Amino acid sequence: MKRIKKLCLYAAIALSTGIVGCNLFNPTESANIDSTDTDALTYEGYIHFRNAEYTLAREYFERTLAVDSTISEAWYGLAKSVLNQQKLNVFEMLKYANSKDGQSAFMTMDDSTANHYKSGIDSVMKVLIPFIERDTTGRTDGKVTFKTISASYTVLHLTKAALLLRSNAQDLTKLFSVSGTSINVDWASLKDVGEKSVELFETLGDIGGAIKADPTIATEVIRSYVPEAALLSDSGLTVATEAMASYMVTASEAVTSNEDAILAYTSIGDMIDSDGDGCIDEEITDGFDNDGDGLVDEDMRTNKALVYETNFLHHKPGQVASIKTGEGYEYVDIDGNGTPNDDAERTFFNPNSNDRDAAGDHRIAAFVTGFTWSATGEQLKNAMDLAAKDTDVSNIQYPLQWRKENIGGCWNNYTEEAFLKWFEGRNK
Repeated sequence: MKRIKKLCLYAAIALSTGIVGCNLFNPTESANIDSTDTDALTYEGYIHFRNAEYTLAREYFERTLAVDSTISEAWYGLAKSVLNQQKLNVFEMLKYANSKDGQSAFMTMDDSTANHYKSGIDSVMKVLIPFIERDTTGRTDGKVTFKTISASYTVLHLTKAALLLRSNAQDLTKLFSVSGTSINVDWASLKDVGEKSVELFETLGDIGGAIKADPTIATEVIRSYVPEAALLSDSGLTVATEAMASYMVTASEAVTSNEDAILAYTSIGDMIDSDGDGCIDEEITDGFDNDGDGLVDEDMRTNKALVYETNFLHHKPGQVASIKTGEGYEYVDIDGNGTPNDDAERTFFNPNSNDRDAAGDHRIAAFVTGFTWSATGEQLKNAMDLAAKDTDVSNIQYPLQWRKENIGGCWNNYTEEAFLKWFEGRNK
């Protein structure tokens, strides 16, 4: 409770009632402010802000930035002025995040309040987003930084995410879960969000960026929006929050560059062997090579963008404890042995995520115990690439026996009948 009170005080001071101390400025004390005197214009803006004259304060901050867009204190004051103009209350945002009877208060919020918060947050973001873009590219004076506002920014975006989900009858607090020492994101639960899905992914990416700017203070926010976070220690929550943030940023960037990438996160996979090793949707999007073929997350990427392990930066997102079954997944025979969804296809060889991390072994049990690749390194990659591109069943270039001899792995389980079915759903 003390921690939440501390957060509320911090957030309220940062965005609601507090102002930057006057000692940060160099006012001219002149009654006639020169239109190019940015120190005086900014100072005057804070005087009006202190007097709750938010429209006037906003005008002075905007005049400052029109002269010099590097003045971070003017950006900060402008954001606070807009926030107060919109009558947004940080205390209430945190209050709505609290769960009661198994759901957050966002779910019982009336529509008018929800619309008020959504439009208000969008208005504030029109100021904060360009400020953050400037700050993170070194185009401000650095007196106020993204880190300064990261906790409040996180509150705003988590509230926006909650409202986006609320409109689809989904509770934000159910999006996150704690498993061991990790915070997982249930991307599959977002598959029915519809037209708001891209905006939601972008919002989650913004949350991840804010958390990465100041992980320590951001964890205090997470405790409010993720009920199970109470199970983690302060240091454990910081580590888990950083990992979760990296995962959300990665997902957002993927979706921003290609909207089809949403399917890679919200569905189990495309049920197609994308890399030519004969295994169908064997990977999960956890940032590791689970099947030991040297490729990372290959079959779970619907855009077929293959990533080689040697070129991949392990960001350890989520550190999922096991592969969660989902709609359709139970019908996928990953290894081609004729038994869909057997235990070996959805269980890690090392059950504990920390043990996997320590050993550097994130493979799925089926590929640890059941498969031998016929080649290694570049030779295997080349053979798989040839097999993956051989998609016309009426003109097969590389028959099953060739695949068994040059690739091995899952191909060893195929019959000729199963081999012909491999071509279904592929572009010729």
